[in-house]
Amino acid sequence: MALNNHSQVSIVEPLRFHEVHGDQIRLSENNTRATRDRLNNTLLFTNRPILSHEIVQFYVEELSNDFYGLIRIGLTTINPDVFTRETLPKSMPQNDNRDWFVPAPRGVPIIKKNKTIRLKYTAEGEIYIDYDNTDFAKYLTVSPITKDIWCALDLNGMVSQIRLVQTEARVLPNPVDRARERYMQYTNHRQQENSSIYYSGELLPGFVTMKNCDENCEISNNIAVRKSSSSSITIDENLKRCMYIVMQILDMDHTLSNYLTIRCLTDGKSSNEHTKLIDTTFDHLTLGDEIGIRILPDGHITFSCDNRNVKPLFHIDLTVNDNPQVQQTSYHLEFIMNGRVTSLRLVGLYRPTDIEARTLPPAIGGGCQATVLNRVCPNGLSGLLLPCRHLCVCFECGQALIDRHSCPNVKCRKMVKGCIKVYKD
Repeated sequence: MALNNHSQVSIVEPLRFHEVHGDQIRLSENNTRATRDRLNNTLLFTNRPILSHEIVQFYVEELSNDFYGLIRIGLTTINPDVFTRETLPKSMPQNDNRDWFVPAPRGVPIIKKNKTIRLKYTAEGEIYIDYDNTDFAKYLTVSPITKDIWCALDLNGMVSQIRLVQTEARVLPNPVDRARERYMQYTNHRQQENSSIYYSGELLPGFVTMKNCDENCEISNNIAVRKSSSSSITIDENLKRCMYIVMQILDMDHTLSNYLTIRCLTDGKSSNEHTKLIDTTFDHLTLGDEIGIRILPDGHITFSCDNRNVKPLFHIDLTVNDNPQVQQTSYHLEFIMNGRVTSLRLVGLYRPTDIEARTLPPAIGGGCQATVLNRVCPNGLSGLLLPCRHLCVCFECGQALIDRHSCPNVKCRKMVKGCIKVYKD
């Protein structure tokens, strides 16, 4: 398979060596130069995950005539932050496993002082290395890479000092600048502002409310950049059946373990029942990914990343808004950037038609919160409650109230023990 060259340069944060490294390694003040004092325990990592097609370049500054052997370069899905002095491996594993991908050199590469060694990979699992600064060669093919992956380096053998060089990427230290530039890149300079790669329907622009976000955010473009762990972006649109919301990740802090928290505000109030933490066990998210939130007719809200692995978040009761006699309940989605995701933008949303929004799911006897909270059943009166014999709900809701709720009649409030279906002439 030919190596796919992206026409657009990656927008990245500065690339350095990670603070976690072997005890025989000394790093320069800015963590871009590594010097080996003695052999063994000379493992190094990059400070952040490497993007697909991003080139990692090492400049050989010093060689040692007292030692032989090759420098080893590879990739790992293990976050270096999890290592301690006791658990940090002394060296890379000799063979590949599910956490380490270490290509074996073909023959004996000629490594010289003042020359560069380069590495990059594709999402399809192809790992390329250039040992002599001439051209890339494919050294290893693994399963498609769907996790964050760090570059690892074992500074052993004849190379005693090496410098990490950022290349073929636009380095922007400021997260606001990175978010803006990626927004322009992902939208083809705003020509495809409300266009989604993974959602085929028509998306319309929407409005958002930002809390504790950077003051330099582009509110007109619905870009939110985190300022603190309580930074959030709320969609100013009441949730309805068949609605679809698409968000896009513009920047991340890979030193944190979780991604973000999604919750639904009911009349402006949050609850644990309607809050979901999105972590690495829930799904894998990376830069540029689109988060799709869909509201199903039965009130279940689902999450998907790039339209894959659809998973449930929580359930809201939309029947409370089906009856115009009942005070309407507002539901709004809030995205809290308290993890790796540090910048989001609203791509767009699908606003359902009135028919779609009022299309009820098939009756399954699940009951409705409108009956419990507002004493009004939107489906009519066909369920005679027992033992109080009050007729104030439909039969399906009455079935759901058995041994779970008291009678909705404010003058009764007896526990419901049964329900009989009644018919009107």
